[in-house]
Amino acid sequence: LAWVALGVVFGFPICTSLAMRHVQAVHASVIVGVLPLATAAVGALLQGQRPSTGFWLCALAGTTLVVGYALLRSGGALQLHPADLLLLLGMLCAAVGYAHGGRLAQHMPATHVICWALLLSLPVTLPLTLWTWPQQAVSAAAWGGFAYTAVFSMWLGFFAWYQGLALGGTVRVSQLQLLQPFISMLFAVPLLGERLDALTLGCGLAVIALVYAGRKMPIHTVSTLAQGKNA
Repeated sequence: LAWVALGVVFGFPICTSLAMRHVQAVHASVIVGVLPLATAAVGALLQGQRPSTGFWLCALAGTTLVVGYALLRSGGALQLHPADLLLLLGMLCAAVGYAHGGRLAQHMPATHVICWALLLSLPVTLPLTLWTWPQQAVSAAAWGGFAYTAVFSMWLGFFAWYQGLALGGTVRVSQLQLLQPFISMLFAVPLLGERLDALTLGCGLAVIALVYAGRKMPIHTVSTLAQGKNA
């Protein structure tokens, strides 16, 4: 629970929020695009698993496609910024929090994992909230976005996410994160009036195919491999 709290309650939100003060969202999406790959690596290490070469090839291809798409959206040029170190650190924190949470959800209800992590963090988060309370006026739209992030992104969303990681395995399910940018753009069509172009649709379908192919690749555990060698 401490690892979950350090990863998803403190590490990822703080690092990415600080980084977003200095870089644009499209720039950040290029760096955070490797999060599914990092989550799979941490999950494999934590669970003692050895995904097949085919799985890693599909994961690398999907990551490359997502990062390449983000680069195209940013104009094709990525200038490294010191804030990228914060983004990379935040990505690592999220991978650790996801992997530990998915593992913990195999032994306790997934709904309890994030709740306990938030509750254990309260002695730190509550004083920090009061200390950093904004002095200037904050718009209703900003408070609405903050409330949505708190209730859905940082709480209810983890109910389904940790349950999915527990049922399907962290290594396999982590690759579904590759679809997140395209799902976000799909929702932006009715909500923000944006247009879904052929490039976005094509890349999204290609990523779906790679995620599906990766889920079909074998993943071995260290114990299973050892038993096979002994036999």
